Amino acid sequence: MSIGDRVKRARKRIGMNQKELAFAIGIKQPTLSELERGESRSSAYLVQIAEVCKVNARWLATGVGDMLDAEQSLPDSNAEMMDIEVIEGDEPLRSDEVWLPILREVEFAAGDGATQVIENHGAQERFSLPRLARQGVQPHNAALAVAKGDSMMPAIHDGATLGIDKGCQGIVDGKIYALDHGGMLRVKKLYRLPLNRVRVVSENSDEYPEEVYSLADPDAPKIIGKVFWWENFD
Repeated sequence: MSIGDRVKRARKRIGMNQKELAFAIGIKQPTLSELERGESRSSAYLVQIAEVCKVNARWLATGVGDMLDAEQSLPDSNAEMMDIEVIEGDEPLRSDEVWLPILREVEFAAGDGATQVIENHGAQERFSLPRLARQGVQPHNAALAVAKGDSMMPAIHDGATLGIDKGCQGIVDGKIYALDHGGMLRVKKLYRLPLNRVRVVSENSDEYPEEVYSLADPDAPKIIGKVFWWENFD
């Protein structure tokens, strides 16, 4: 079995495609593809591949020994767990997961009712790394939040978890964004207007009329990032 065959076997073991594994270890997909096809024998990324795929690095590089150490065996439920996007629980982080900070609205210490949007004191949630890869979101740019109220129903329900790409702040008409509006965390559709203005639109437009702001106005909402995923309810 060649190095390329072993890399492919390790990748398929955790259910990732080439794009997802390449993203997880920080290389381009063609680089990984060349390695799997035997067109490259570079060992520069084998340690990272072994760590992500939870296989024996010596086996991956040389073929000597077993693919798995005893402690690296995956539970039988792993294939089903791969489809879960946000995972609760205290078990150790898996190779296909990443910790993401949770954005929330909190009151200033002064206690005067004024709020601010922060990554709440280190609070984190587990999230699917393949999901980030499929959306092209870098883990260091990703954050989570929880929707409140019915202004974005029926698209986004009250209590739904949202995935936010803080690296994507340019406005694409009709897309949903997380906003910091004077310390209030809001989730709205945005549309560009002439003269550096923006429409802020709720899905539930009957109860929540649209708003228009000049982006140069200090009272205008500040874009935190584009919402790339949200939890769906039946």
